[in-house]
Amino acid sequence: MATPRGAKQLTSNSLGPARRNVSVLAGQSILSQVAWTLGSPSIVLPFLAVSLELPMFLAGALVSIRMAGSMISDVFLAHPIAAQARKKRGIALTELGLGGCLVMALAIAVTGNVTLTAIAFVAAFFLIGLIEECQALMLSDLFGDHLKSKSRMVIRYLQLGAGGLGAIGLALLIHQITKENPPFSRHSAVIAASVTFFLFSALCILGMAESVPDEAEDQKRKPVTHRSLRDVIADILGMFEQAWFRRYLVMRLPLVVVSLSVPFFALIAAEAHHASAKGLTAMIISSASGYLVSAPLWQVVNMKSHRAVMVTGNLMVAVTGIVLLTFHYLQVDHDVHLHAIALFVVSVATTGISSARKLYFLDVAPKEQRIQGAAAIKALCRLSAVGLSAALAAVAHMHEVASAIVFIVLVSIWSAFACYRLVLPQKVENPQA
Repeated sequence: MATPRGAKQLTSNSLGPARRNVSVLAGQSILSQVAWTLGSPSIVLPFLAVSLELPMFLAGALVSIRMAGSMISDVFLAHPIAAQARKKRGIALTELGLGGCLVMALAIAVTGNVTLTAIAFVAAFFLIGLIEECQALMLSDLFGDHLKSKSRMVIRYLQLGAGGLGAIGLALLIHQITKENPPFSRHSAVIAASVTFFLFSALCILGMAESVPDEAEDQKRKPVTHRSLRDVIADILGMFEQAWFRRYLVMRLPLVVVSLSVPFFALIAAEAHHASAKGLTAMIISSASGYLVSAPLWQVVNMKSHRAVMVTGNLMVAVTGIVLLTFHYLQVDHDVHLHAIALFVVSVATTGISSARKLYFLDVAPKEQRIQGAAAIKALCRLSAVGLSAALAAVAHMHEVASAIVFIVLVSIWSAFACYRLVLPQKVENPQA
């Protein structure tokens, strides 16, 4: 049966923006991934802080400061963000804001004043935490409204793969151009490249065709219910009455410490190699390679068992930490490649653990409690991360970074045991059903 000409034209017009949005959002995700990898708050900025001779306590506490900013976004800004009908301009502004934070920190660091530089890094990390969580909330809403499930999955793999390869290529290029320069000049070139790609990402997302909700839907979005801190605490306490929540939380909390392995492994590398011409380049390539490898690797294992991913990932962190500590305490000579390999392994491990725990949460959380449970767990874990990272930063400052890694290794071993005992095997659907 022939399709009317008008209907065919209408279908073509409706599919055009959708196809274009997939391309635009894929490009924006890749550009943003390159920017994040080159200006990573977990690896690159702590490395820069150590090279600027900031106190080790501050370099470690930057993780806590960033977490505090993210926590404020979750608690106080989630509802206003959800009420906004249009997201692309807000996302573009967050990309510019992230680049601006890096520029501000770098510009003040040029002065050479340690006190001003420390204040600039604290402000930059707090704002990065605040802005990145706002961006994550907006991107989640935007992707859900404008992309189908398959497109979201394709974009995610493109982001990790193409973004990782792009960051590796740029890091090597910048290294070749600046290898004869002093450390601050080399590190500044990497940050400048990161800022440039944040700008490209912001411009790219402005090219998408964001659908405008109809008037009825727009009216539904406008009312914003402001919840008090007492309401938030009451919701969290209420979740402790659920057995599944208590079981999941006991498994989840040790993983907070395991997730700190990346910034603290980067700190011990910076402590040993911040003056090396290839130290920062090696760290960037290691982390980017870790993200690149982890996506296809853990997807295969995740299809069989979430528990296997979490147990294996924890043991990978523990074994890698033990190897690093052995070289450190026996004072065995080693070059930057040892720390690069260690950072690669923990990047693969923590990426796999993060994906598996999120998928496992969707399996065990009842649908009617999913949103409230996710909010409660995120709040508790962020609060724990702030306290634990500050405590580990204090340990690293008073003793050495290796002492903090000893704690991470011990908790990783315990976490592997907890995941093995507490994570339920995945349910296998009955083929006869």
